[in-house]
Amino acid sequence: MLEKIAKHMSELGFTQYESRAYICLLQNYPATRYEISKKSGVPRSAIYDVIQRLENFGAVNAISTKPEKYAPLPPDQFVELLENRYKGKIHDFYEMVSNLEVSIESENLWNITGYKNMIIKAKEMIDNAESEIYLSTWDREIRELEPALKAAVERGVKLITFSFTETIDFGQVYSYGLSEAELEKGWDHKIILVRDMEELLMGEANMEFPRKVAWTQNKAIVMIAANHIILDITLYGLRVGVDFSDAVIETHPGQFALLDRLLREKFPENPLMNMDMTYLNSDEFRNFLERTTVESNSK
Repeated sequence: MLEKIAKHMSELGFTQYESRAYICLLQNYPATRYEISKKSGVPRSAIYDVIQRLENFGAVNAISTKPEKYAPLPPDQFVELLENRYKGKIHDFYEMVSNLEVSIESENLWNITGYKNMIIKAKEMIDNAESEIYLSTWDREIRELEPALKAAVERGVKLITFSFTETIDFGQVYSYGLSEAELEKGWDHKIILVRDMEELLMGEANMEFPRKVAWTQNKAIVMIAANHIILDITLYGLRVGVDFSDAVIETHPGQFALLDRLLREKFPENPLMNMDMTYLNSDEFRNFLERTTVESNSK
C-alpha cells in the first residue's frame, strides 16, 4: 500500500525520497530529520535537502523544538494544495501556448491510447454536449460514464444509447438486454460516442491492453459513425418491434420525405415502403410488422 502511495506521489512530480519522507511523517509525527531518515529509508546524507524541498512546497511544517521536528500537511489539505498549484500552472501554460500561431487541423483523426484516457475523453465530450449524444457501447463502459450521462440528461441534452447488453434505463435506450459475460466469449468491447454531431470517439474499449481509439471533429466521419449507430437502432426496432423514429437524424429539413417518396416509387409493391411509420407507437409498429410478415409468408 505504501509503495502504491509513493508511486502516485512520484507521478505527481515528487522524488522517491520525498514521497517516502512524507508518508513516513504521516505515520510518525512529529519527527526529527534523523528519525525520518531512519524510518523511511532515506539516506541521512539526503534527508536535509529532502525535508527542505517538502517544506518549501508546503507539504511539511517545522515545529520549534530542539532538536527541530516536522509535521506533515494533512492529506486533504495536501491534495487541495496540489490542485491549486497545478491549476495555476496549467492556466499559465495555456495562456502561453494559446498565443502561439499553430496550424493543427481539428478535423484530423487523432489517436487516444489506453482505456483510462479513453474514458477521460468520453467524459469530457459528454460534459461539453449541448444538444444530443449518440452512444453505442457495452454496459461496463456506460457505467463508467453514467454520472456524466445523467448530468447531461438533467441539463436537457438528448441522450440516445444503443447496446447489445443490459444497461441503464434513462434517456432513450435501445438495448437487446443480452448478458455481457456471454457476449464477451466472442465479441470485444467497442465504443462509438457522437457529441452534437460535431465530435466522435470510436474504437475498441479494452481494459487489459492499451488499444488506440480514434477521436475526430471531421464532419463526414462523425455523420458516418452516427448513422452506424442509427442503423443498429433501426435493425433493433425491426427485430424487436419498437418505434425508433425519434433516434433518426434529419440533417436537412424534408430529406426523409424525399427519400420516402423515391423509395415508394421504386418499390411500389413493398408494404414497408408504403407505410408512414413516423407516427406509429410501439404497439402499432409491432402489429404492422407482424401483419406484413404474415402477408409475406403467405405469398
